[in-house]
Amino acid sequence: MPVSPSVNITQAEKRLLLKLARDTLVNAFSSHQLTASPRSDLTASIFDLTLGSFVTLTIHGELKGCMGCIESDRPLRQSIPDLATSSAFYDRRFSPLTEEQLERVTIEVSLLSPLLQLDVNSQIELEHYLNNDRLGVVLSEGGHRSVFLPQVWEQLSDPKEFIDALKNKAGWPSDYWSSHLIIEVFNVLHFNEC
Repeated sequence: MPVSPSVNITQAEKRLLLKLARDTLVNAFSSHQLTASPRSDLTASIFDLTLGSFVTLTIHGELKGCMGCIESDRPLRQSIPDLATSSAFYDRRFSPLTEEQLERVTIEVSLLSPLLQLDVNSQIELEHYLNNDRLGVVLSEGGHRSVFLPQVWEQLSDPKEFIDALKNKAGWPSDYWSSHLIIEVFNVLHFNEC
């Protein structure tokens, strides 16, 4: 069963979502809070979609923050500002974004397709599947859960390396495998400020 494509949106809608994220960060440093985006922009139907999404911040190509939700019950008008704020100030891997860094930061938004659960019996099977389709992956079991967006394939191009790193992120050793492990895959539509 193939993974569903992510949402199909226009270039104008992409710009609106990026602007919403950018305005949120600009407002965070403003002494008087501005409206996150002009009211006419917030009426666009793109803001009403309830999709899993991530906001990623980079400075000169280096990761500065990335936060997201795999599935959401909130519209993008709420989740994108929250994720932009979390990526900038609450990603524990990085120091909080400074006002000086704001003009150098590039924002990327990723919109996720619905998750598809895979039925595989071994890591070898999963690696083979992913070798043919470079998708985002969620691994979960008990209280452990980790996710890699498809963009991570740019740094970890080998399926075994990708899965091992994803398991390590969840707190499992590289050789961990369990029949109770839940594997879900997804596509993304991602776009950034150019």
